[in-house]
Amino acid sequence: MRLENEDKQAIFEVAAARYFTTQNWKWVNLRKDVSKILKAYDELNEQYASYSYVSRDWYVENMGTKNLHMCSTWDEFKNLVTFLNTHGNVFNFLVSTGNRKSFCIVSDSRDLNETQANAIKEVQKLGYNTFVFLATIPDEIEFQLLQVRGVN
Repeated sequence: MRLENEDKQAIFEVAAARYFTTQNWKWVNLRKDVSKILKAYDELNEQYASYSYVSRDWYVENMGTKNLHMCSTWDEFKNLVTFLNTHGNVFNFLVSTGNRKSFCIVSDSRDLNETQANAIKEVQKLGYNTFVFLATIPDEIEFQLLQVRGVN
C-alpha cells in the first residue's frame, strides 16, 4: 500500500512525540492543540476583564493550561499567540527541554520551503529555538489481511 504525505506526516509526529517523551521534554502538538492555546488566551483575557486588579502575569503563571503554552509572563504569552495566529500552521510542535523552548517541524527532508524559512526567522526574533525532526519511512508498506473466523 502506498503511503500518502498526510500518512507519513502522522507517522513522523508519532515518532517525534515518542522521542520528546523519552527525553522527558514537555511538548504540545500544534496541529492538534493550537486551538486550546488560543482558547486559553481568550479565557485569560476574560478573567482579567472581570478581575483586573490581578496582574495578567499572575494569570499566565497560575492558569491550569500553562502546560499547553509553557509561558511565564503575559508578554511572552501574547507574543506566542500572535505568532501562532500568523505562522502556527508551519510548525508541528512546541517543545520545552527544561531550559529552552523550541518550535519543531517534522519532515523527511532537510530542505525547508520559503514559508518555513520565513516562519523560523520570525520565531527566532521571539527568542525560541527551532529544529527539524527528520525521519524516513518507506513510500510503501506491506501488509496482510487475515480473516479470523468465529467459533460457533
